[in-house]
Amino acid sequence: MIFHIEKQFEDPEERHKWLKTINMKLLKLENKVFLKGYVKAFMLPVDNCSICEECTSYLRDFNHPKQSRPTPEALGVDLFSTVKQVGYPIKVLTEYTEVMNRYALLMVR
Repeated sequence: MIFHIEKQFEDPEERHKWLKTINMKLLKLENKVFLKGYVKAFMLPVDNCSICEECTSYLRDFNHPKQSRPTPEALGVDLFSTVKQVGYPIKVLTEYTEVMNRYALLMVR
């Protein structure tokens, strides 16, 4: 499943908190799908993990290993081509105040 989330900010610093909130909601959705019996449900969030205030960067030191997920791009997914093929808007932004089109993928098997 592809989730399209559109957002615009006047203050670009607001986006970090917003992205963290969105990613946490997506992880809750992944958990609901898992509990419905889809035990291989796996969310690829809209942005890098931002659960902790300061990143340890090392898997063995993660504070929240069960909530950490790679982005689609980290797994080699060409997100630009993928969302364009299904007709969603996407472009490279040149200003932080432009409308962001963010995408998350929920893989279910």
